[in-house]
Amino acid sequence: MSEKMSVKKAEEFSTSNWSGGTTTQLYIYPEDGNYAERNFQARISSATVDVVKSEFTSLPNVKRYLMIFEGHLDLIHGVNTRVELEPYQVDEFDGGIPTVSYGKVVDFNLMLKDGADGVMETAQLKTAQQAVIEREKDYNLLCIYVKEGSMKIANQEVSAGELAVIEDWEHPVELKNEAEATAKAGICKVKTV
Repeated sequence: MSEKMSVKKAEEFSTSNWSGGTTTQLYIYPEDGNYAERNFQARISSATVDVVKSEFTSLPNVKRYLMIFEGHLDLIHGVNTRVELEPYQVDEFDGGIPTVSYGKVVDFNLMLKDGADGVMETAQLKTAQQAVIEREKDYNLLCIYVKEGSMKIANQEVSAGELAVIEDWEHPVELKNEAEATAKAGICKVKTV
């Protein structure tokens, strides 16, 4: 296997409406996977939540990560677990536990099932800053969604609203911000089966 990087642009994403706003699917694995049929190992999306109170879809056997890009979000998982999220903070939870959120936000989601595993992180780079994402564990898929600014990812320019996808990930990946504005991104490291 050899590492392959691609950059997915806004016109390649699919957006759908739900009761509280819109969801844009940024990536699904395998590529012929289908979220509606719950036929996937990994799914990355970003949603705009236009209502104050939102009940999450029940997704038993799905490990979920959620980050917000804009706004403030209060989450209640089950009865007693409360989480407050500010921009670029991450929450991990079981998709089968009833979850209610309060707050109008733009969020970033990673869903994992059918043996897939992973983690969500963030990168925020000021002008001329750089960082390296080391490959760890047996993650073989790296997805970096640039939300603000632009980044050079493995020497390829990735602008706001674009997703860098590195399949068969084997080597450290360098991120650089050569622009004037701070660059901010959500990062998903995934092990597919």
